[in-house]
Amino acid sequence: MAFNNPASKFERALRAYLIAQGKSTAENTFVANDSRARNVLPNRTIQATSFNPRYGHRPEGEVQFNIQHHAEALEQGADVGTDIQRVNMDKFLGDTMDSMAVGDAQSLNVLADAITAAGRALAVSDGSQAGDAQAAINADMVNFRCDWVKNGHPLLTRGHPDGNAVLWVEILNFSAFVSAANAAQEV
Repeated sequence: MAFNNPASKFERALRAYLIAQGKSTAENTFVANDSRARNVLPNRTIQATSFNPRYGHRPEGEVQFNIQHHAEALEQGADVGTDIQRVNMDKFLGDTMDSMAVGDAQSLNVLADAITAAGRALAVSDGSQAGDAQAAINADMVNFRCDWVKNGHPLLTRGHPDGNAVLWVEILNFSAFVSAANAAQEV
């Protein structure tokens, strides 16, 4: 069996899930290896920072991941003194937290099932030519499974401003177990 990239699969599935929740869009939510310019602010980047296989080279194991939120920090024009940028960032981060707080707060198993469904849906065409092309690109998602999700410790960290721009960076940290099997893994 050729080794696939479970971390990449997880990033794509989580992106699809966040977009399906209606609080993210394809234009403001990225996976780490997406080379598109991130010109839209605020935006999110889902980054699987590590993958630790359970057994050797099998495509199942624990993914450490974060969701980075980038937003404009400078108030401009009529917004000066209103604290509107902080309010906007808090709402944007809150939208992600709302989407990630599905199910019971301990195991987040309902969230894992929803991420699984969103990931597998990427491999299904809507019948259009574009849908056929997207399904073909995501054919490896047909047997994707997210078995569990856990909050990271710490859950929230702050990043450094990006480049020369004055941006706020808020980072949510999690871990998940992913597999290509239909059998759920123990937490």
